[in-house]
Amino acid sequence: MLLIATGVLVAFILGLGDFRRQRYALAQLRLQANNYERRIGAGGVMPLNFDPDVLPGGQKMIPLESLDRQAAAMLRAANGPILVAQTVPILQVFGREGRAVMTFHKGKFAVEWMTLPSFEALLNAQKELMARLAAEKAADTPASP
Repeated sequence: MLLIATGVLVAFILGLGDFRRQRYALAQLRLQANNYERRIGAGGVMPLNFDPDVLPGGQKMIPLESLDRQAAAMLRAANGPILVAQTVPILQVFGREGRAVMTFHKGKFAVEWMTLPSFEALLNAQKELMARLAAEKAADTPASP
């Protein structure tokens, strides 16, 4: 009986750790999204600068990977959601590993938890869109003499 109770307690503690890591990552990314909301241009235009803001009080920020300026300029006119920032993969004991992800769509930032396969699918679709837009731009640019 004591062994079963210990096993349940350990499972509860590990599950709570998973929950807290996920919520912490989402909360920190939401804080960044709120800061980026101030940068949205007239008519809901996506900002070009996604450098993370320094958090008040010197709080430590979880590592973020953000969209660079050139990619943001290229994807500004895209119709679908644009992946603008994401955390490093967060491992889970019981849940599905994933990332906290920030997207920009229709003039709004959204923060959500995304499993690793879902994230990879969105990232690959965005890379394909960027390659297509780059090819279209290269085709439209006249060759210099």
